[in-house]
Amino acid sequence: MMKNWSLIFGSIIFLLIILTGILAPYLPFVDKNLEKNLVTREESGKLIIPAYEPSDKYPLGSDHKGIDILSTLLLGTKETLMIIFSVTILRYIIAIPLAISSFYIQFIRTILAGWNQLFSYFPPILFVVMIVEVPFIFYSNFHAVWMVVILALIEVGRVSDIFLKKMENTLQKQFLESGIVGGCSRFTLFKNYFWPDLQPHVLTNFFNDLARVLFLIAQLGIIGIFLSHDFFRQLGGTYQAMNTSISWPALLVKIHRDIWSFEWIPVSAIFMITITLFSIHLISDGLKKHFQRKYNKSQGV
Repeated sequence: MMKNWSLIFGSIIFLLIILTGILAPYLPFVDKNLEKNLVTREESGKLIIPAYEPSDKYPLGSDHKGIDILSTLLLGTKETLMIIFSVTILRYIIAIPLAISSFYIQFIRTILAGWNQLFSYFPPILFVVMIVEVPFIFYSNFHAVWMVVILALIEVGRVSDIFLKKMENTLQKQFLESGIVGGCSRFTLFKNYFWPDLQPHVLTNFFNDLARVLFLIAQLGIIGIFLSHDFFRQLGGTYQAMNTSISWPALLVKIHRDIWSFEWIPVSAIFMITITLFSIHLISDGLKKHFQRKYNKSQGV
């Protein structure tokens, strides 16, 4: 039997990334002090201000506060994974029941159609920006929670519509006729016919959505939308929102300036995001092949 190399390699890489998030605080070379603001002095007496270039002390360089980029990336892995999993899981907790309800209830299907129409005019990032800037969300003590909820809800309609169309496609298949003729209830039909056909689709799309969420929060990092922030008083008496997240997109906040002078800062974050997206893509592709082979085998192909 041919091995599913996409699923194998993708799972290995993604598992290593997850283990990195879990083990990072215990690794001896990881600097857990992320509150530095160092200024060093050369032997000649010249002051050197961060960010520091890659060196023996800073393998991937430092950021503008003198914080080791390698340590930031490793420690930020856990937070990044928690964000994308939280958003995606919440999205599916809402989307799956919504799709099932829409299949059976016309009123909910109408709501779903309106939801899709509303959020189909502009890219998701524009809606996120408009919503998170609402004062009671922006200044909320639970801003991080609001961000997870908003990121989840923005594309609930799209995900629900995918599953609804899959159920409608299942309705046209011949094997469903035996259940209908046998007088099965709606619940029995769903449990024995619709769900087994829908389940592989849900699992495959779940990983696709993990990638979509990661890509979206990376875009938010570039435009300076923080997943979590605190307010600090400035000299003029005003308050400024300052990023408190250590997720990978936080390193992209100044990418337009850093890419020309301190390129190691955004490049390191982009590398981690790219590797993660690549591993998720391999898993998704591998799952498609896995379920397709199972289907072909059941059909005697």
